[in-house]
Amino acid sequence: MGFGQGFGQGYGRGHGYGYGRGIGAGRGEFSGFSCVKFIFFGFNVIFWLLGCAILGIGIWLQVSKSTYTSLSPSLSFISPTVLCIVAGILVLVIGFFGCCGAIMENKCLLMTYFVLVIIIFVMEIVVGILAFIYRSDIEKVAGMELWKGIQDRYPKPDANADHDNLRAGWKFIQENLQCCGVYNYTDWYNIRAWPDKREVPLECCKTNTTDCNSEGNASLWHQKGCLSELLIIIQRNLYIVGIIAICIGVIQILGLVASMALFCCLRQDKYCEE
Repeated sequence: MGFGQGFGQGYGRGHGYGYGRGIGAGRGEFSGFSCVKFIFFGFNVIFWLLGCAILGIGIWLQVSKSTYTSLSPSLSFISPTVLCIVAGILVLVIGFFGCCGAIMENKCLLMTYFVLVIIIFVMEIVVGILAFIYRSDIEKVAGMELWKGIQDRYPKPDANADHDNLRAGWKFIQENLQCCGVYNYTDWYNIRAWPDKREVPLECCKTNTTDCNSEGNASLWHQKGCLSELLIIIQRNLYIVGIIAICIGVIQILGLVASMALFCCLRQDKYCEE
């Protein structure tokens, strides 16, 4: 009897203490698990709402045929419209897996969330490295695509063309950056909209006077090309791009850590219950 009582009390106290710490301490009302779980859930709700907003912007751009969706004829698949729609769908899907995985305490959903974020994180790093390595080639391709848009798709001044947004886009860029053409004003010479004419759009004029855009008035036009001005703006704001990239990376890493912590806790509880 003495041995039985001693063994029973010792096993009961030891097993109960261990099981209580494994489950109670990890899953109690004010436990670390609950804290991480609800913070992770709230974070992914915000993430999901952000995805809805990005997707909504993309759909709005598509429906309204925004000014800036048609500047490049061949690279329409990376237009702001397409990028917003794709990014919105990805964020929605990832946020959905994160929310459901946290609130349902589902290991499969949490692991799916973890894998998706890892894939996107790696893709972002690869794209960033490739963009840095091939930045000169990207500049050349962008310039050529903008030039093709002027040459082949720019609508006639008196035409209600399907590509009128292209005209509006160039009007905005040339007026605000005080530039003309992609490389210089000669990009507008003999384009499809006005063949056999060495003219430019009115917004290329330094001062808007009658027939200032006609042939022979080159001294009245902006001499700088718009591509160089755009590159200067991008270079001046690279630090903003860097800050945004760092913030996105930190958020993704925190999401990865939180999802894996929840996953490991749930798996540990399963072993404890067995």
